[in-house]
Amino acid sequence: METYQLTRSKRKSLSIAIGRDGTVQVKAPNWLPKYKIDQFIQQKAGWIEEKRLELSKQERPGHTFQEGDEFLFLGEPFRLAFCAKAQGQEGSQGIALDQKKKILTMETGMGIGDVKAANVRKKLEQWYLSQAKQIFPERASQYFPLAAKLAGDTGREIAPINRISIRNQKTRWGSCSSKGNLNFNWRLLMAPEKVLDYVVVHELCHLAYLDHSKEFWQMVTAILPDCRERREWLKTNGMYLDWEQEPQ
Repeated sequence: METYQLTRSKRKSLSIAIGRDGTVQVKAPNWLPKYKIDQFIQQKAGWIEEKRLELSKQERPGHTFQEGDEFLFLGEPFRLAFCAKAQGQEGSQGIALDQKKKILTMETGMGIGDVKAANVRKKLEQWYLSQAKQIFPERASQYFPLAAKLAGDTGREIAPINRISIRNQKTRWGSCSSKGNLNFNWRLLMAPEKVLDYVVVHELCHLAYLDHSKEFWQMVTAILPDCRERREWLKTNGMYLDWEQEPQ
């Protein structure tokens, strides 16, 4: 029997998706018996293998995590540059972003020739996380008033934002709990800003609708009329926002 990750909610139907790491993700109604879900997975065995094969054939961009390597930030490529010690440089985690020159300058604190790829990767992840902790709350604050107004216009209550957390997830871009807790994947900072905004709006609308009902999608579309285009970009290109295995 194929193992799978199960998420239950007030949704009306059963759905299945294959994560970027090959995991089977199932979303099911609260009322649906477990054996029915198992039967559904067995029936979809051929489809699961087909999708996994498609994912295995898709190539991810390779990274050396060395000087000259390129990394995406809000959809734009930035070239990585090393410096032993920054002079008057501003930036968190010893990294500064130069929008004009499209350069990410990293302070190594050692001889540039001694920089290990694994250390560079770790430092970059810390930098992306620090940026995400600023950007996601800013974007959520921008869109929340509109989401609240739309909910109010339809007589729907919207939960206030309780907490925003940044995660290092492999299979989810964002999530929302009934307590008003929003979670976002820092890797979205590599996507275009309009795609990042789509995920933010998507989760904000879950504060009013904890399902993917018609009313939920109407609310998302009212805020972002081109939400389908943004969603399709993420479905098609999301795997390219992931890095390969840990370098040595």
